[in-house]
Amino acid sequence: MYHPGEATFALISVIILALSVWVLRRQPVRILNSKRRPKLKRTAHDFLSQTPARITTDIGISPPSMDPTCENPGRSVLLDLPVEILQQIIEAAHSSCLKELRLVNHIISDLATPLLFAKYILSLKHIRGHGQNLAERVAPEQQIQLIRKIEAIKSLEELEFLTSNVQDLNISAYQIRDAVKFLYEEPIQQDTDDFSPLGVQILQNFICSMKRLKTLRWNISFCNLSREIDFSPIAGSVTHLELHPIIDMDPYDPPSPQYSPFPSFKAFTNLTRLTLLLWDQKSLDTLNYLPRLKYLTFEPSYELDTTAFDFLEIQQAPFNLEELTLKYGTINDPFPEHLIPKFLSNLKRLTSRTELRPESLIKRSMWDVLREHGILLTHVSEHNASRMLLNYLSSYANTLTSLSIHMVPYRCGRTATKEVCTAEHNGMLAFMNEFWQDVIPKHASTLKRLKMFPGNQHIRSGEGPGKAEQHRMVEQLNLLEPWSLGNHIPAAKKALMMCERLEELQMGSAGEVGFKEAIEVAVKSKRVSKLTFNLKGYAVRPQMRGWCGTGMMQFLNEAMGMRKRILDVRWEDDGIPDSRWGKVDIEVIPVGKLALVRDKESVGLFKLVDFKDVASWTLFSG
Repeated sequence: MYHPGEATFALISVIILALSVWVLRRQPVRILNSKRRPKLKRTAHDFLSQTPARITTDIGISPPSMDPTCENPGRSVLLDLPVEILQQIIEAAHSSCLKELRLVNHIISDLATPLLFAKYILSLKHIRGHGQNLAERVAPEQQIQLIRKIEAIKSLEELEFLTSNVQDLNISAYQIRDAVKFLYEEPIQQDTDDFSPLGVQILQNFICSMKRLKTLRWNISFCNLSREIDFSPIAGSVTHLELHPIIDMDPYDPPSPQYSPFPSFKAFTNLTRLTLLLWDQKSLDTLNYLPRLKYLTFEPSYELDTTAFDFLEIQQAPFNLEELTLKYGTINDPFPEHLIPKFLSNLKRLTSRTELRPESLIKRSMWDVLREHGILLTHVSEHNASRMLLNYLSSYANTLTSLSIHMVPYRCGRTATKEVCTAEHNGMLAFMNEFWQDVIPKHASTLKRLKMFPGNQHIRSGEGPGKAEQHRMVEQLNLLEPWSLGNHIPAAKKALMMCERLEELQMGSAGEVGFKEAIEVAVKSKRVSKLTFNLKGYAVRPQMRGWCGTGMMQFLNEAMGMRKRILDVRWEDDGIPDSRWGKVDIEVIPVGKLALVRDKESVGLFKLVDFKDVASWTLFSG
């Protein structure tokens, strides 16, 4: 049973962090009914190291009574603080606490409610069954829950907490076929994939009732909803639109023209951010007037040749993009240079996940055009490293703050000779030397994040005459990965140590090369606080879930073997303070999160332990 003392006690734990920040900022806030003020000269550590009772005394709050018979615990001085300070306290709370905070007091509730319901996901799942009617097909508790949801969004009664606060609305599921035939004279969804006028009207009224809506995410399947809903009541306020429609038909069959997902969205002309999954090239014409657009994420379907630059071609009004994300598909070649002045002259962030094309076949690349027009990007994320990219990045200086690149894999196959593989390896080594010598030093004063994903290993072919020599050659080359750190490429360490503002570093290996060196660079650097290392090209850690989880056993065993090997590695302290060794958050994929601690058995050496064991390790070693 809930009583006010518990909610007040939960609130106290929430305000500690916010008030410590307030104290450090020396904000001149008057605390009413308090005989003394907090000492502003105390550090955050001093403030946070106190017990909750001591802190609440300092700010004039009495610890709440946990006696369930206590009817009036007294008015907390916290409620006398200015609303601006209370707002900071509530915003600092974890989202899981917001529900409890709404029960504390009407003042706190008024501040917590807009945060709790700022985002909302509408998910009315499709119900299928084999019975003759709804009651037979749906379990009673599910039936009641479904009816309540449908009645609520239809009547909008008692939904003021949503309609007045939701700013980000995600329509993730609206599949209620035959669910309420017994409630109304007509069904909401017809026998086809289309919705009846009633079904369209219910969803339209619900969406358009949102008074503060800024972001609309449309993630439901193709149907008549996106042709018949009238979005004009909210079109002027929505600035972020995400169109990611799914398709229920055979993925190899193109959608019918009647399922074009965009006609109703033509009303949104005030957008600054658009995320678009395009299934049909004919749909481009319905989103062709976006004069305020600044952020564009474009993803064509797997078999569609349309590109983001084709999307720009049909626009009826120019706009200045600041960020462009290209997912899958290709890039026009030759690149449409005339689009630069109309749309890309102010571009600052570019992410490209497009298909790899041999450089020898490219007539005029995007990177060459950007370089010639003086477009200076601050963030670059490129899935396919190329010499054209290096030429672009080295053409300007002291601007780039974030760089993420994927290395191009080797192309020598299983039957490649020693000469072919060696030439391929040396070519990539020269590429990486150019990267470390010509690109990174140019942006050493501004670069904060650097992420490099490895290519592949040289392949060892099967057994047979002459294969032993090839195996030895491949093993030697794989120990000298061009994208790793080591004595074979000294320019890499030198360039990284020049980056005085580098905070986040991600590197990797197609095998298990360069890990020790990456740790050394991160610790010796001035500001690196996060290091991620991908072993053997793993992008994520394997998970054993569901009935088919045992199929991941071989990958899990491989990860456990990697874990054992890296936990055996030791690092010399080299005079680096212990505090610096502990400031780097380390994640090794697929092993997990690790931390550096002093080795109790060896003087002057550090080792890795699981992050969750750091506290106990420090306790027993101290």
